[in-house]
Amino acid sequence: MIERICTLLKIQKPVPGSAGLLLASGATVPTSGTHGYQTGCIFQHTDGSTGTAFYVNEGTASSCSFQAVAALTADQEALLGATAGTATASKAVILNAASHIDAVKTTALSIGASGSATLVTATAAQLNTLAGESAGIAAVLAGGLGGSSAIAKTLAATTTVVAANASKARACLVVVNVTETYLVGTGTLPTVKIGEDDTIEKAMAATVLTNQAAGTTLVYAFTNLATKKIIVTSTAAVGNSTGGCVVTVIAIPTT
Repeated sequence: MIERICTLLKIQKPVPGSAGLLLASGATVPTSGTHGYQTGCIFQHTDGSTGTAFYVNEGTASSCSFQAVAALTADQEALLGATAGTATASKAVILNAASHIDAVKTTALSIGASGSATLVTATAAQLNTLAGESAGIAAVLAGGLGGSSAIAKTLAATTTVVAANASKARACLVVVNVTETYLVGTGTLPTVKIGEDDTIEKAMAATVLTNQAAGTTLVYAFTNLATKKIIVTSTAAVGNSTGGCVVTVIAIPTT
């Protein structure tokens, strides 16, 4: 019989032995502390009005505590009408599936673990300045800071030390470290020219390394034009002539 009634009412069959009602109604809400209503019991207040017509027992079967379940106001419903991931005025904030929100505007910001977050004291202007400086550093790096190449006495080639920059001229510092003494002997000295495309002796001419001893350091400076590689043009030694060096270039974009 009970099962038939539950089926007709489309409700679950009560658990045998559970004390107290699960559904009640009346003109007076049961006084807190009254027994006979299970936790979660719904009470329909037939003499109630907006905000006092529907209650749920948050107490126990031996000591009830019916609390009003107020309907959402129009303003509250509007607050919930937010699009996930989109910050909208007068709406609740709901993160999207990636825990992301498109914009945050706040007077104060703290970052860190819960309970030990650190207040960010830098102003927005200071943070923006830092971002600009980071962009400038990135531009310098993109412009190519430099490179180094070993030029042995047997090398007859054009060696690119620093690749061309498509749009920026660069101030260059060239350091030549002699690793093997340049001696002509009975042959022909190897030659080393340092410059850029089309102006291969712009930094150092071939006549410089004639009798420099190992351990000598030579320093040059020049402006490398945009679109031109920084190169070393070398010829090989002939006979028993010797000579070798390492060419290092530091190139800093000037625009």
